[in-house]
Amino acid sequence: MGNISDTIKNIGNKIIDFIFPRHCVACGKVNPKGEYEHICPDCATTLRLLNGTRCTLCSEPLGNAGMPNIHGCPKCTERKYAFDKSLCLCAFDGAARDMVHELKYRTGAHIIHDMAKIAKKFPDTEAFIKNAILVPIPLHNVRAISRKYNQSELIATMLTQTFPNANAKVKSILKRTRSTPTQTTLDREARAKNIKNAFAISKSKSIKSIKKDANIILVDDVFTSGATLSECAKVLKKAGFKNVGAFTFGKRL
Repeated sequence: MGNISDTIKNIGNKIIDFIFPRHCVACGKVNPKGEYEHICPDCATTLRLLNGTRCTLCSEPLGNAGMPNIHGCPKCTERKYAFDKSLCLCAFDGAARDMVHELKYRTGAHIIHDMAKIAKKFPDTEAFIKNAILVPIPLHNVRAISRKYNQSELIATMLTQTFPNANAKVKSILKRTRSTPTQTTLDREARAKNIKNAFAISKSKSIKSIKKDANIILVDDVFTSGATLSECAKVLKKAGFKNVGAFTFGKRL
C-alpha cells in the first residue's frame, strides 16, 4: 500500500513540476532533484551549516563537532549583547544567502520548507526552543505591507511546525515604534545607532499570560552585528523578562 501511495505522490509531484516548475534559488536550475525543493545538489554544497562547536552566546563557530561549546568568545565579549544565548543554523553566504533573499525580498515563502529541512539537521534546535515563547522581530507597518508578510514570523512558525514536541508558541509581543533605514550597508556602530529605541512592548493581551522567567527566544532571518536582536532583548528585559535568547537562520561571519 505504501509503494502505491508513494508512486501516486511522485506522479502528482511531476505533474505539479510540469505546470508550476520549481527553480533553484541560487542558480535558477529548473526542477532541481535532490534533498531540497529549491536548491539544486550543486548549490547545496555551498551551504555551510554551523553544527560544530560554537560560542553559545553569539553562535560564532569555534571548531569541529565533539569539542565543548563555550559561552562568550573573544569576538562577542566586547559587544555586550543583551540576549543570553543564541543559535544560528548557517553561515550567511552561498545558497543560504540566496534562501534568505528569496524569502525576504522576492516574496518567496516557499523556501521555508527547505529551511525546515536544514533546521532538522541540528539536534540542538528542539532543545533550544523547548517550551519557548518565540518572538519574531517585528517589521514596521510600511515594510510589512510591501513585503506582504514578516519573514521572521514565518521562520518562527516553521520552528513550531517542524518541532511540535518542543511545545513552543509564537507570540508577537514586540512592535516597531519607528521606521528605520535598512541595516544592509551600515557598519556595527551605525547599526546599533540606527536601531536604538526602535522597538517597544506591544499592547497584546497575550503578554500578560507570559511568565517573567519564561524561555523567550527572539527570531530573525540573519544575525549580522546582533544590534537588532540585542536592542529587542533590552526592551524585553526592561519589561521584566529574565531569559531572552536569539535564533536566526543565517549568521554573517
